[in-house]
Amino acid sequence: MNEVSLLESLGQVSSSQTGQVLRDFLRGQVRGMICEVMAAEVTELCGPKHHRSSPDHYRAGTSPGCVLVDGDRERVVRPRVRRKASDGTSREVELASYAAAKDPQQLQAQIVQAIVSGVSSRAIEENHPKSPGVKRSSVSRLWQEAGKKFVEQLRSKDLGTITWCSLMLDGIRLSKDQTAVVALGIDAKGNKHVLDFVLGSSESLEIARELMGRIVK
Repeated sequence: MNEVSLLESLGQVSSSQTGQVLRDFLRGQVRGMICEVMAAEVTELCGPKHHRSSPDHYRAGTSPGCVLVDGDRERVVRPRVRRKASDGTSREVELASYAAAKDPQQLQAQIVQAIVSGVSSRAIEENHPKSPGVKRSSVSRLWQEAGKKFVEQLRSKDLGTITWCSLMLDGIRLSKDQTAVVALGIDAKGNKHVLDFVLGSSESLEIARELMGRIVK
């Protein structure tokens, strides 16, 4: 998925109702994923809460922050970390995840990486932000873990608590070699819910069966 980013692609198919529903759904998940990755990066730097394992990094509270999600500013609570120097002073360490969240290009690359990692088993190209505290490979891994968790939660959601009227499968062309097949459920009030989606090279019976099997389960 190197030609276009997922969010940019969905923005280009606004005429597709399914594309817009999926785009809005993903946009609503991004803020939570950013906060989750920031918290995980803090743990990488400082160790688990109340069990500090790092001799030079420590938690320093939180501050209000802003990130860019699909071109719009979203308020977040930004965790802070400080690093001790040998002379006894300390300085704040900017989290790589927060730096990426303020850069639209970096954030989109990380979101795409996370989502592709969550729904596809194929290898993906890593795109790392620069970080003075955490290795770039570690930041990449945190985003992939967040993406897998997001997809697992989506696919494990209990669908039996809602009265469904219809189910629709629709394919959205993202690029010449990338398609998203989306399963939308429409409830008794007419609301549309993203139940699952998968990325592939084309719409196929095999992909449709895979989606239906998970939904039925």
